[in-house]
Amino acid sequence: MKKYSLPALSQLHTFEAVARRMSFTTAADELCLTQSAVSRQIKSLETNLGQPLFRRRHRAIELTREGRLLLDAVTRGLDEISQCISSLRSASEAPQITVAASVAFSYYWLMPRLERFAERCPEVDLRVLATDQKVDLGQGDADVAVLYGDGGWDGIETRRLFGERVYPVCSPGYLRAHPEMQSPGDVLDQTLLHLDGGGTIWGAVDWRVWLARQGVTGQPLRRGIRLNSYPMVLQGAEAGRGVALGWSYITDAMLATGRLICPVDRPIETTNSYYIGASLKRLSDPAVAGFLEWIMDECAD
Repeated sequence: MKKYSLPALSQLHTFEAVARRMSFTTAADELCLTQSAVSRQIKSLETNLGQPLFRRRHRAIELTREGRLLLDAVTRGLDEISQCISSLRSASEAPQITVAASVAFSYYWLMPRLERFAERCPEVDLRVLATDQKVDLGQGDADVAVLYGDGGWDGIETRRLFGERVYPVCSPGYLRAHPEMQSPGDVLDQTLLHLDGGGTIWGAVDWRVWLARQGVTGQPLRRGIRLNSYPMVLQGAEAGRGVALGWSYITDAMLATGRLICPVDRPIETTNSYYIGASLKRLSDPAVAGFLEWIMDECAD
């Protein structure tokens, strides 16, 4: 014995599309059916109910009172089923978070450590959004982002990762070829590698700022090389093409392995720092909380 005395669910689905669109033609396009097939299903449904659901006008249709009653019931039922299905699908999927960071941070700092995050949170599906453009956490561009500034962002929970130290770097071979480079002023007579377009990510530190903070006046004597990607800047430095500015959280490790060397040990420190941030509404997500805890532990090591 059937528990529910219902018409075919396909007919109810078709009815909902026609009533929502108020058109047999557009409903047929949405359902990938012919218009005649849609008309037959509606006619069969009306026969089953013993009630007309639509009034056919010239080039238009409108719901009858019975049609409006059925539409309300069918819409509530389909909405509830859809929400349940979405919930079941979400429960079966691995939790996913998107972490946004600059291209350089993603490549040099984050990627080498991701294996440790996977070991600590194996259930989390992590997506890295490497971009040098501004990310709006409030608009859902990402769940978590590495931010640069003073830590004051409205609607965002931030935790400080580390400060900003900047110093010159070059290859050991370049320094051997230019032993005269011993003081900040000597940098003016070198080929300088510049990062173009990095202001929103790297703050305002460039060669002009570094030299001014060292009390050096004057202009570089040689033409420099301008690049719009920090990984390219460091690749140029490693290849002996010139002298670059190194950010300590990236280049300290490269100095430790001998890939780069600091020819003039005169770092500058700014008042800004790097922060990990998440929108307040995402803090309760266990995957987000786990990532924040992990990255803070990494920075504490």
